[in-house]
Amino acid sequence: MSDIRREEFNARIEIIETRMDARVNEVSAKIDTWVNEVSAKIDAFMLAQAERDKAYFENNRERDKRYDLIWEGMQRLTEESKAANKQASTVKASYWAATTVHLLGVITLVVGAHFANQAAVLATVQTALAAVQVGKDIGAARRDMLPTPLPSQ
Repeated sequence: MSDIRREEFNARIEIIETRMDARVNEVSAKIDTWVNEVSAKIDAFMLAQAERDKAYFENNRERDKRYDLIWEGMQRLTEESKAANKQASTVKASYWAATTVHLLGVITLVVGAHFANQAAVLATVQTALAAVQVGKDIGAARRDMLPTPLPSQ
């Protein structure tokens, strides 16, 4: 074996360093591309979530307005029933006033239960749609995973 001169050794080391620098730059570029893709996906997801939340809160605001109207109606009915109770002087009038108040109370409860059930149904439908979407995403066969047909003999 011949001895390697210092200049040859330095030249080989520089060539190896150049190759390693190129590999590191290539890997770094791939990582930067991947990070940018993931960041873009996260940004798109967050934007979609913000739109969904905005629609959800708008829906809740409308529902709350309906509940406020129901509450105001109940307050008005309460005040009217108090006034009607003061005016009722006979047992028969008191009986019919109580019956009316009870009937209006039952109607109010039915309407309130309807709107409460409507919110639960909407939440159930949203959950079911989300489950269906997840099933579509998971169940779809990718082309690279399908078996390749055997050549005919």
